[in-house]
Amino acid sequence: MQNIPPNVQNEITQFQQVEQQYQMIASQLQSVTVELKELEDTLEALKAVSEEEVYKSAGSILFKSDKATVEEDMTKRKETLSLRKTTLERQETRLRTKLQESQKKIQELIGSGKFAQGS
Repeated sequence: MQNIPPNVQNEITQFQQVEQQYQMIASQLQSVTVELKELEDTLEALKAVSEEEVYKSAGSILFKSDKATVEEDMTKRKETLSLRKTTLERQETRLRTKLQESQKKIQELIGSGKFAQGS
């Protein structure tokens, strides 16, 4: 990168930083999406249970709890995850746009001859 002008180097560095942020957000979004799907499936299975007491996991321990409380807790968690998913989707879209703009700017800098002037 010695022959690359400082303005292009700076733009490339910014691109790499945004790319790392994008990858982190995409990974979080994937995790939240998987957890949300599992939670939705569990809620559906819970609705099919006729007993009023069910077992709930807390870490490595199972304990009895009433079905309504478990269902309420899971529904609240689902709402929280849904909100988190929406937030992450917005961040992902914003970062994707930023990456595209940065890539275009780098290509313009290189194509405009400013890159060649630094060599």
